[in-house]
Amino acid sequence: MLEAGALAWLRRNLFSSATSTAVTLVIVAITCLLGWRFLRWSIDVADWGVITANQRVILWGRYPQAEVWRAEAAAALLGLLAGLTWIIWRRPAWSRLRRPMLLAWLASPVALTLLLKGFEAPTLRTIANNLGYYLFRPELLPLLGATWRGPLALLLVATTASLSRASVSGRVGKALALLPLAALLGLNLPLAFQIIPGPAALPIPMVVPILLATLAGWWGGRSLGRVGAGRGRRGSVWLWLATGVAALYILTNFVVGRPEIDPAPVLSAVQPSLWSGIMLTMVLSTLSILLSFPLGVLLALGRTSRLPVIRTTCVGLIEGVRGVPLITILFMAQVMLPMFLPLDLSIDRVLRAIAGMTLFTAAYLAEIVRGGVQAVPREQLQAARALGLSEFLVTLLVLLPQALRAVIPAILGQFVSIFKDTSLVSIVGLLDLLGILGSITKQREYLGTVREVYLFAALFYFVVSYGMSAASRRLEARLGVGTR
Repeated sequence: MLEAGALAWLRRNLFSSATSTAVTLVIVAITCLLGWRFLRWSIDVADWGVITANQRVILWGRYPQAEVWRAEAAAALLGLLAGLTWIIWRRPAWSRLRRPMLLAWLASPVALTLLLKGFEAPTLRTIANNLGYYLFRPELLPLLGATWRGPLALLLVATTASLSRASVSGRVGKALALLPLAALLGLNLPLAFQIIPGPAALPIPMVVPILLATLAGWWGGRSLGRVGAGRGRRGSVWLWLATGVAALYILTNFVVGRPEIDPAPVLSAVQPSLWSGIMLTMVLSTLSILLSFPLGVLLALGRTSRLPVIRTTCVGLIEGVRGVPLITILFMAQVMLPMFLPLDLSIDRVLRAIAGMTLFTAAYLAEIVRGGVQAVPREQLQAARALGLSEFLVTLLVLLPQALRAVIPAILGQFVSIFKDTSLVSIVGLLDLLGILGSITKQREYLGTVREVYLFAALFYFVVSYGMSAASRRLEARLGVGTR
């Protein structure tokens, strides 16, 4: 029965007529001829020693040999997250773990950056000394490159305070939620009167970023509180503990030039300029995907907003980015971006490339998600509003799930595209996989091995891209995209 079925399929699809039979035989003959020649070349002529002898350089590039275990741990972390996600999404009984897994993916860029780049932790002497700068010597903070730390800590604490105030019942609990925010505002009060150079060296009072960060965090916490995030007293306690540690780390983790007071290294620093090879390719693609997806969703929602200012800004950003090629964005990120940053803030070239690729991918994802948003029937949104749901809950619980489900193929196709587009960073001087392979072929002992080297690169990109496409098809089939 199987043989009859196979023969029937061949007759129906390949030998249904004389013309179809002739075309099939010609294609088979050409394929066999090319395949035989390629097989003979790969066995008798090709020098694959260029790959085996340089496998460490191809994998990790110029990453220090003594610290390669950190790169291996980062790869294992990504593999573990991907495996757990696949298992959890295939088992409906484990649906409770989907939200923690989503949070783990959102936190993974920070974990990967700390693991690969290294970090320092402030000691008790560091905390006591560096907090004193905010109160007694705030004019020195710009010289130490630490003016951004106060607003960032306020953004984090204001978010937690607003979320905790919305989640905890009782007047006492609501009042206690504001105490850490008030204490941090008081700590940054002397800093608010300092003047720092902004973009194009324009003077900016520090009170402006401090107030903007506080208001943004407060609004974000209120929005999260409406959907029940951090609900309950126990959840608020754990959230405040994590926020306190993070805020203290942000505020005090800077160097003042005294070894006995400066933060102690936990993982030795490895500058991103040393990241290269397959590791850099995977870091660029992974971080660009993880960061561009939420940004693209926000841009799509902003483009469909009823507020003219938000809609016009999002439309201008999306169309402006989509109107230029990615290589132009990468050149602008390397050359133009430092001109718009404060003088005391320096961003590494790898991080600038990630920022450019994230913005480029987010613009295209915004248009993809907007197509899904327009496919959701308006009657469902009106019914949700009639039930008393706020606009935020209507968007989060009704609009986005259906919109994202409808455009899963296009979203994952864009992810595959940005993975392959990482090869463009070699043009701006970064040694990704193609950059490393190009430098290998220029060595005297490996002259004439260009075909072997770039065939290996093509195989690598094909395997990873095919794996992402296969996962996309499985996800589409499980969600019934296009069938129900």
